[in-house]
Amino acid sequence: MRVRVDPVKCQGYLICTELAAGHFSIDDWGFAQALQIDVDDTDVDGVTEAIHECPVRAIRWIDGPPTGGATPRPAPPGT
Repeated sequence: MRVRVDPVKCQGYLICTELAAGHFSIDDWGFAQALQIDVDDTDVDGVTEAIHECPVRAIRWIDGPPTGGATPRPAPPGT
């Protein structure tokens, strides 16, 4: 599973950084950002709680393969 923080919605409450510190950090302006978007099964509960506790609903689950498991693009022809 993957998680995303919407930088436009985030108001800097930072509840997520307390509930799932391994996945969220504070940027230079005091807003939350996803530090680690790939969420292991052991961390799902903490990240889910952070999603539900966000007062402005700036955090959500996103679809897609884990970033560490992304398949590299093939080289263009003729290179």
